[in-house]
Formats: sequence, structure tokens, C-alpha cells
Amino acid sequence: MTKQTTFKAADTMAGGNISLSFGIMELVRKGFHRLRLNGFLDSFKEKGVPLGYVVELMCIHQLSGGASMNRCEEQSSSPLAREELCHGYTISRKTMERALELLDLYFEEIIAFLWKRLNEIYPDLDTDVYVDGSHVRRYGSKGENTAAGEGGGTIQLQDQFVVAQLADSELPISIEMYPGNWNDPPQYQDFIPQLMFILKEGSRIIMDAGGSDKELLDDIREKGMKYLTRIRMNASDERMIDEHPERMQYVGRGTACIAHRFEHSGKTNYLFFSVDRYMLGQTAADRRAAKLARQLTDAKDMMKEPKLSKLVTVKKNPFYDVMIKSFEVQMRLNPWLDDDLILAAKEEAGERCGWFKLQSSDWLEPSEALDVYRHRVGIEHLISSIKSVVNLKPLRVWSKSSVRGSLLLALIAQLQISMLRYDMQPEIVKKRIDGKIVRTEHKPSPKTIIENLGHWTVTLIPRDGWNVERIYSNENELTRQFSEIFKHYRGCFSGFRRSRNPLKPQLSNDPIF
Repeated sequence: MTKQTTFKAADTMAGGNISLSFGIMELVRKGFHRLRLNGFLDSFKEKGVPLGYVVELMCIHQLSGGASMNRCEEQSSSPLAREELCHGYTISRKTMERALELLDLYFEEIIAFLWKRLNEIYPDLDTDVYVDGSHVRRYGSKGENTAAGEGGGTIQLQDQFVVAQLADSELPISIEMYPGNWNDPPQYQDFIPQLMFILKEGSRIIMDAGGSDKELLDDIREKGMKYLTRIRMNASDERMIDEHPERMQYVGRGTACIAHRFEHSGKTNYLFFSVDRYMLGQTAADRRAAKLARQLTDAKDMMKEPKLSKLVTVKKNPFYDVMIKSFEVQMRLNPWLDDDLILAAKEEAGERCGWFKLQSSDWLEPSEALDVYRHRVGIEHLISSIKSVVNLKPLRVWSKSSVRGSLLLALIAQLQISMLRYDMQPEIVKKRIDGKIVRTEHKPSPKTIIENLGHWTVTLIPRDGWNVERIYSNENELTRQFSEIFKHYRGCFSGFRRSRNPLKPQLSNDPIF
């Protein structure tokens, strides 16, 4: 017995009635069935609750906004919730902790299985991949990988992770954790070789400056892969900009480029000047000017009357005295000369304002290289989704195995969202780019998807005997589109053919497995 109402997801009523996020349950269960994940996970656990059911429950809990295993156990403990959420099993916190340990123990096997299933479901996947890293702040230092590192614009206790996302489909395919005090290069040097084992030959790996280590880039080429990464500008780049302005070409969207290809290696350097980056750099001019003004005042005072106390802080100790018999201040730039003031301002500003450098292992048109690199914003959105939509942050576990298991759990949960989003038909929207109206594809964000699925609820009302009345609430146009997609997750789904109406996808019923 069903009917449509406007109950909210958080509503619970007297008499044993409960409301659950039906949309999220559908997303996870249909996704697990499509990936054949339950049976695979169950093979790693012989006794007790099947591992697939435990991971399924934890994914549903996290996507519903939860981040506590105690709370997950509590919400699934009633007979009605246990039957609906846990397939009739009692799933305790201890069982969930053991599940995280098993996810860590069989981490590589699970990643390989997910990759195999993705290629079976989507046979024509493009395997160019974005790689990026981030951190999760920790409120305590007892984690095995927790350490003080730079994150969020400050020094804080944190764990770090690196994730890989397919460039075209935006599906996450791998993730790994690292100590909080590691900088980017050693993380990339560990992560990229593992990633290359599953990529097709000729795949392109797109990275930020953390992946610009020469040894790593040479290894990528030796393995038959390609790369595109940001690297630091050097003196030869400065000369190229100063001596060959005629080689600059406009590539659109307020950006110009000087491209230089090395014939022997095939590598290409791209020196881009971006108006947007220049304007952003200029917004920091006031702060730099204020800092330079303070430094100028200090320099003039020091040149007029050098004082040791303004330069050196002597450490006090009852067991010794520090005797400084003489000191000397040498002038590098004259604070009273305009030309030297300009040099000081340039030194304080650092790298050329508005300029940045990309390097590719092979030739790409400058506009293509820029477009590919700019689409790294997709993996930044993925990281944000893993942290906030999937609720990886805050981490509530401390052992290395539990943290690593939590990362894999977050990847599995995120993959359900990303697959649904990939299967959706895009809406065609108009945007103004470089003064021209262009049509672009648009799909809802992971946050929007989960918000709509979370509001799509089922209220369970026990009746006489074993009967349960189900009242479905808050369906809308978007959830109805999701429902149509879920119908084709039962074993005969082979992807969507493009349709003119984004709300009416054309489906194929040809079996693919």
C-alpha cells in the first residue's frame, strides 16, 4: 500500500514508524547490484554478517549525512530498520570496524575489481586521468598517519590522500592515503606508478605542480603513457618571454601562449599569460605594498642607525652568556633609489604576475592543452564531494587500517554518485564565452543529486501482523529521472544514447553481462 505525501527525511512518528532516505537506499543498492559488489565483498568474510551488507549500510549512512558508527548502529537497531537497512541482520559498531579493516586488507583487490567492472559496464571508457591530492584535518595526534602539515592555509594536524578521476567520464578509480607531513612529490611518486598498472597504454595523466618531478615524468613516458603537468618557470622561460613576444598567440578566454616544442624528446612547454590570473595577482598588490612599505621603513632606519637588537634575538640561558663583539649590515638595494624600489617590488611579487607554465609529453595545440588542464576543476569538485557529500570529513578513526578502509568506503560511495551522474542525459544551457553565446552541457552536482535523493523518502508504518504500509514522499522531476535510470541497473543496462530531451533518456536493453 503506497501513497505520495510531503513528509521530510528526518520525520519519525510514534508507534514504531520510521522514515528512511529511499532515494539513497536505491542509489547504493542498485549500484552495488550493478557492480556485483556484494558477492565480491562477501568472499572476504566467511562468518557473521556478509561484508557486502555491512559496506552497503555504511555507504547509505554516510550519504545520508552520517559520520558516526555509533549513530549508524543506533539508527539501524530497531526491528523495522534492521529489516529494511540490514537485510534482517544486526550490524554493530564492532562489525563496522572489522569491515573497515577488511577493506584495508583487500584494498588493492577491491580497486582492481571496481576497475574491471567499470570497463565491463562502459566498454569504451577513455582512460585519460586527472590526479590530485588533499588533506583531512584531524583533532588529535594519535592517528598513525596524522602529522603536522600545511593545509587550509595554515599548519595543522592532518592526514593526506591522493585520488584519480577519469577525465572524460569523471568516474573516480583509485585513492590512497599518506602521512600528513608529506609534501606532494613523494605522494605522486608512490601513487602514479600504482595507477599506471590499470590504465590503457597511451593514457594521459594530468597533474598539478606536485607531479612535475623529472624522474616521475620520465617514468610515465617509459611506461608508454603521456602527461600534462604544471611546472615552475625558469630563466630560459623568462628569456623566451622577453626576447620572443612575436611568438605569442591568442588562445581565447583572455589567455595568450608561447609554445616551444623540443624536437628530440617531443616535449612541449607552454608559457601562458592569463588576464584573469593577472587580475587576481593585482588584488594582492595592496598587501604586498603594505609589506614593502614596512620593509622600506625598517631598511632606512637600519641604514641610518644599525642596532643589533632589531636584527638578532639572543636566547637567554643561565648557564652561558652570548657575546657579539661586532656585526655588519650590507646594503643589497638602496631604499632611497627609485630603480631599486622597483627591483624590491618585483622580488616581493615573485613569479611573473599572470604567467604560468605547462609541460606536455607530446604536442598539443595550446588551446587544447589549456582546456585539458583547466578541466582539472572536475577533480577538485570530486575531492570536495568526497569530503562533504560523502562525509569523509571529519575522520573518526585512528588506526592506519581503519583510515585506509574509510578512504576506500568513501571512494565506493562516491562512485555510486558519479556513475549515476555519468548516466544522466545532460541539459543544454547557454553561456557567454569570449563575447559569444555557446551551448554547453550541464548536469546536477553531486551535492544536488544527494540532496534530492535524500529528500525522496519512504515512511514505514507497521500494521496488523507482518504488514507494513509504505508512504513515499517528495518525489520530483529529478528523482523520477533517477528512478528511470535505476530501472536499467538490473543487469541489462549498456549506457544511454543521446536524446534531445534531457529528461527523457533513450535506453538500450541490450545485455552487456
